[in-house]
Amino acid sequence: MEINKIDQQTLALLHKAFEIVLEQNNVTFNKIGIAEDGEQLLFLYEGKDEKVHVFNWSKTSSMGVSIGVLAQSVLMPIIPHLRLLS
Repeated sequence: MEINKIDQQTLALLHKAFEIVLEQNNVTFNKIGIAEDGEQLLFLYEGKDEKVHVFNWSKTSSMGVSIGVLAQSVLMPIIPHLRLLS
């Protein structure tokens, strides 16, 4: 499914896709979240330190991209950092 708008259903699907990518890469977490903030989308990550870490990317760069590809393209560069936090 390609993203053509950002709504609650899209955010919920992104959340699930992010969970799957994290699990596939053996990154543990207490909580994660996906949120919208103006022209940005935010990935909120809570690891073992119980602090919320925020990573953002452009909402417009998400349009026309499949949910799974987007989850991988956002998470893969930060997986090493997330492993340190998990």
